[in-house]
Amino acid sequence: MNRVAALTVSIILLSCPAVFGQDAMQYGVKHLTVLAEDQKVRVLRYAPHRGDKTPIHSHPSAVVYVLKGGRVKYTMPDGSTKTSELKTGDALIRPPVTHSDEALDDVEAILVEIKQ
Repeated sequence: MNRVAALTVSIILLSCPAVFGQDAMQYGVKHLTVLAEDQKVRVLRYAPHRGDKTPIHSHPSAVVYVLKGGRVKYTMPDGSTKTSELKTGDALIRPPVTHSDEALDDVEAILVEIKQ
């Protein structure tokens, strides 16, 4: 596949997170729990220990509040990776995303997903 075609496919797939990802809750990972949910929002507690992984999944737009900072490695559907340093007390506004993740440190965050 040439570069233009590959870029086009990546843009289309990343703009439609449901194409690749699943709801992370379907995996039954112990480090992710639903705290509250209604038709408009879902509040999740993300509290992995170092080495915990979540298989590929999708999130709608979300607000993330970091309770305990640390590093998390994200892998995108195209195989690229990014390590993020989450800092205690940070509040982040995140666009929709499809990824898998691995905690490189013990971390804890609250995610408020905005359903559309």
